[in-house]
Amino acid sequence: MRFFSTAHLNKLFDEAALSPRKRTHLNLHATFDDKVQHLYIAMLKGSFVEPHYHELPHQWEMFVVLQGVIHFMLYDEDGSVKQSMLIGVGHDVQSIEIQPHDIHSVECLSDKALLLEIKEGPFKPELAKIFPSW
Repeated sequence: MRFFSTAHLNKLFDEAALSPRKRTHLNLHATFDDKVQHLYIAMLKGSFVEPHYHELPHQWEMFVVLQGVIHFMLYDEDGSVKQSMLIGVGHDVQSIEIQPHDIHSVECLSDKALLLEIKEGPFKPELAKIFPSW
C-alpha cells in the first residue's frame, strides 16, 4: 500500500517553485512500460503547457483537478480556439478526458493546482508531444 499525505503532496509545490516551468510531477507508475501511466502534477500560477497533441491512437489522457483551477483550451488545426474552459475547484467541470489529436494547452490560474493525470502506456518520451507549426 502507498499513501500520499498533504505534506508529501505539498512538497511537490516546493519543487515546482524551483522549476523554470513552475511545475513538477510525481510518477505513480513503476516504469514507462506500465499499461497505466498515472502521476500527480503540481503547477504554480502562470505555469503554461504549450499547445500540443498526441499522435498515437492510445495517447488519450485524463486530468482530474484535485486542487486549484486550470484554464484548458482546445484548438482547431489552424490554431483558432475551439473551446475554452475553467476546470477545478468552484467550477462545473472537475476533470477532462482528451483524445489523441486534440490540440490542447493548460495554464494554472490559481496560486497552485494539483492534477492527477491518467493515461494509457507504454509512454515513449520521444513520442510524447507534437507541437503544431502555427
